[in-house]
Amino acid sequence: MKLSKLVKTFESFLLWDKEEIKENENEINEIIEKLYEKRVKIEEKIRRCEDKKEAEILKDKLKAVKKLIKKAKKEFI
Repeated sequence: MKLSKLVKTFESFLLWDKEEIKENENEINEIIEKLYEKRVKIEEKIRRCEDKKEAEILKDKLKAVKKLIKKAKKEFI
């Protein structure tokens, strides 16, 4: 799943109230798992990457994913 789609989905989850969060707990857990998978994939790409410009872009994406994971832990766990 693309990072932009993950962000949009995550932002929509943040707008829910506590009852909706409890009802859709499986969806939230799935999106958090996808964020972890995305983090691992980006880290692998950074290790394999030889182009410094591309590595910087990937590092920015990794930073964004880590922020989303941190926010998800704070809000939902």
